[in-house]
Parts: sequence; structure tokens; C-alpha cells
Amino acid sequence: FDIIHCHYGFNGTLGVYLKDLGLCDKVITAFHGYDISGFIAKYGKGVYKDLFAKGDLFLPVSEYWKRRLIELGCNKDRIIVHHMGVDLGRFKYGEKKIKEAEEIKILTIGRLIEKKGIACAVKAIAKLASAHENLRYIIAGEGPDRHKIEALVASLNMNEKIELKGRADRDEVLKLYQQAHIFLLPSITSQDGEQEGVPVVLMEAQACGLAVISTQHSGIPEVVIDGKTGFLVPEKDVEALTEKTGYLIEHPAVWQEMGKAGRAFIEKNFNIKLLNEQLIRIYQNCLT
Repeated sequence: FDIIHCHYGFNGTLGVYLKDLGLCDKVITAFHGYDISGFIAKYGKGVYKDLFAKGDLFLPVSEYWKRRLIELGCNKDRIIVHHMGVDLGRFKYGEKKIKEAEEIKILTIGRLIEKKGIACAVKAIAKLASAHENLRYIIAGEGPDRHKIEALVASLNMNEKIELKGRADRDEVLKLYQQAHIFLLPSITSQDGEQEGVPVVLMEAQACGLAVISTQHSGIPEVVIDGKTGFLVPEKDVEALTEKTGYLIEHPAVWQEMGKAGRAFIEKNFNIKLLNEQLIRIYQNCLT
């Protein structure tokens, strides 16, 4: 092969073995999140020493992870930030409005795992529910923390307000984006040090015209413009999460402003077609 492109650093360590065996000319490694957070915490800062020495190019998904790669000893001249992206033809923009007597639907899509911060979201919604009877919080996704989240919802007497839908297929996800008014993803650093990369659901939600609320975590500030396309709060800060969510609930006119700004931002920076063209140029330049 001319190039072997490895997704996640731990696969890059296998890629350079293949290069040593003469099976390719170049090895490119993309770094996403766990591979440069939880994986490092588990195996140590020197785990990529061989990869950094033999790999030809490194593609972190954010500037945040670029800085981390440099801290770990990767040659900055062999690093190019290459974002994930979304198909803007599939995730269509729609202006968000509330109809008379309609529930305000807040949506989270993600695996039910610690780093998604869903427990913080549940607590924030519980604080807002008594003042906003027309509030409904929908969580789509499955994962090992489902029982913990179900127990938390029950303990807060929120079973009538919070719905755990389980796993949703692609068509169901599109429908959820279309029906929702606000998107919520309060990501956190998990106890074992694992962090997000740049959650693609934040790109999808903004592409669909949703105002989003997330956290100052990993590369998220690179995909959500705080105060313009959504709001960012500190990790695990339930009070700040409650405040910003409450503000959006009470100011539906802001949904359209943020929705339009979010769609334009995603079109410019996270369009998968443009990013694929950029990736082809990266491959061509790597071989010259």
C-alpha cells in the first residue's frame, strides 16, 4: 500500500509494524480522544514513543489534541489537525419554534457512559422541572451506565419528565433532531482520565439548527462557539448547566439566532465533503 491510515493511536502502533515489514510506504495516524487520554493514563506517556519515531503524519481531530501530542513528544511538523465532519445533505437545517401547548423538548444523543456527563444533565433538568411543567428531556443511546441513570431519574422523581429511549437508528436520530428544541451534552473527564474527542453529535445538532449546551471540555470549544451557537459551562457544574438551560427554555427567540449561527459554522468548518477533499490532498502531499 502507499499509505496505511490508522484511526486511534493504539492502531498506529500496529501500523508502524506493517511499515517495518514493508507492507506500506507511509503510516498516518488519526487521534480521536480515548487514545490520547484514558489510554495514556493506563499505559503511560511513553506508549507512543515508537509510533512518534516511525509514523509519517499525525492527524488529531482538534487543536486541543494537537497540543497534547506535542507535549507527549510528537514532532509538531508532522501534525495536521483534521476535523471530523457531517453530511450536510443528510442533516438538514430547520428553524426551531415552539407551538402553543407544545412541550419543550431537550435532547441528548450519546452512549450511556460516564464521560458524556448525562448524570449532570439529569440533575439540571430535575432542578428546572418544577418551574417548567411543559419540559421533556429525551436521552437516546445505550451503554453500561443505563441502570445508574435510571436509578438517578427515579430517585429525583423524574420518570414523567425524562425518557430513556435506548439505542436509536439513523432515521430515528434524524427525527429526534427535527423534533427537539435544545441539544444538551455536558461531557466530563471520567475518573479513569478518559476524555471526548470532538463529539460528532454536536456538529449534527448544530447542522440541524439546534442551540446546544455543552462543556469546556477537550476540543468542544472548537465546535461550539460559546454565546453564539450555544453555551459552554465548566465540567460537572450542575448549577451553571441549570442556569444556561433555563435561559434557553425562557428565551425561545434565541433558538433561531443560535441555530442559524450554528448551521453556518458547521457548513464552513465541519462539512464532510470539504474535509474529505482536504484528506485526499493530505495523502497526495504525504507521498511527494
